[in-house]
Amino acid sequence: MSNAPLIALLAGARETPEAAGWLAQTVATGVVIWARGADRVDVGLPERDAVPKDAAGILDVTHAFDTTTRSHARTEAPGASYARISRAPWVAQAGDQWTHVDTIEAAVDALPSGARVFAATGRASLPILATHDGPVFLRQLRHHDHPPGYQNCAYVFGAAPFDAEGEADLLTRLRIDVVLARNIGGAGSFPKLAAARRLGLPVVLLRPPPVPAGAQLHDAQDVSDWVNSL
Repeated sequence: MSNAPLIALLAGARETPEAAGWLAQTVATGVVIWARGADRVDVGLPERDAVPKDAAGILDVTHAFDTTTRSHARTEAPGASYARISRAPWVAQAGDQWTHVDTIEAAVDALPSGARVFAATGRASLPILATHDGPVFLRQLRHHDHPPGYQNCAYVFGAAPFDAEGEADLLTRLRIDVVLARNIGGAGSFPKLAAARRLGLPVVLLRPPPVPAGAQLHDAQDVSDWVNSL
């Protein structure tokens, strides 16, 4: 094995620049493959459209629910070692009214009948959300002109950073009964749950899908140790 193993960085989560910095401190040669629709930034690595077949490792820093990018990467370099940098999921506190489910269909089934729902589950979830028998307000982080296409659904546009006070004001203004979200962990997306906690609202959370078997990395030393093991 070369002293400079080729590592494909799967990029998309907000931790991507930090992970690229950690990788740059190792003996590895790195390339970055951005997830479709991700906000691209310069992380100091050459970009590729696919994982090189001769990659020794895949360092996954994609969104927790981005199964497509991970699946393609594993297909493109099936012999590569896999590791992931991810956030710890959110954990309920005493008094929280959280329901955990595995699919968006189960999430809709868990909603109270007729409830006014604030959802942060992505535009692809809209057809399933529309089967709910009450109003659904779906968060969108980028403004666009696409109509929801369903009478009971509306978009709520807003860009990060968010805070608990602002989210509580929004939920109150929309007269929300329940919050529906994906459990992606991290501080940046938590304010809507903090707002629900403040207002005493129930929350339905989608568990993140499973990831391929491999190392779970948390800091620069973990990345260095993983690279050195290849």
